[in-house]
Parts: sequence; structure tokens; C-alpha cells
Amino acid sequence: MVGVRSDTVPRQREAVSPGEAAGRHARARDPGGRTDIPGAVIEKAAAKAAGEVSGARAARSRAARARVSGEVVLLKLRIEVSYPRPTLQVARAVRGHVKDRIEQITGKQVHHIDIEIAELVR
Repeated sequence: MVGVRSDTVPRQREAVSPGEAAGRHARARDPGGRTDIPGAVIEKAAAKAAGEVSGARAARSRAARARVSGEVVLLKLRIEVSYPRPTLQVARAVRGHVKDRIEQITGKQVHHIDIEIAELVR
């Protein structure tokens, strides 16, 4: 045939047996798409993670604030520290634990965590 090149002909579908078709649907591939994680969700997770550190707990009011920019998270935490624990050591432990936990849960990178010691509690 004049004007028809074999490299422009689309690949033909292969015949599929019924058994293969069933297996193919069982192993459906991920359709992709976008997953949004609002700042409020990250705030709740951060407050909970802060409470998991010995000697610290999230402050009663507005314990965490998150700012999300793409895949980067900036956090501000307000915590209460058990007296007479060293506040700097507790803050360092909270910072490390919250960073690890948020990155594990969300897959986003925690760039920076500011911590305010709201209260010393017995």
C-alpha cells in the first residue's frame, strides 16, 4: 500500500483469556490523583504526638498551629511541661518526636517547629 508505514500502525490488542482478565482486575493499579491533608488535621496529629512525650502534654487551648505549603509543614506548638522537668530537654524531645510522627503520618516534610512553654504543671 502506498503511503502506509508500519511504524505508524497502532499496536493491536492481544486476546485475553477469561482467567487472565479476572486476575488483571484483582490487581487493579492505583488510579493516582491528589491527596489533600488540611492544616487542621496536621494540628490535631501534632498535639496528640506532643502528648506522647514523657513530661509534656499539649496545652488546653489551641495547642498546635500548622502552616502547609506544598509538601512542607511549619508548626507552632504550645505545651505544658511537668514540673520540675528541664523545659529545654522536654521541648527538644517534643520537637523530635512530633517531627518524626508528622512526617510518618502525612509524608510531608516538617521544616520547622516553634515551641511555646505555656505552663509548668505538677
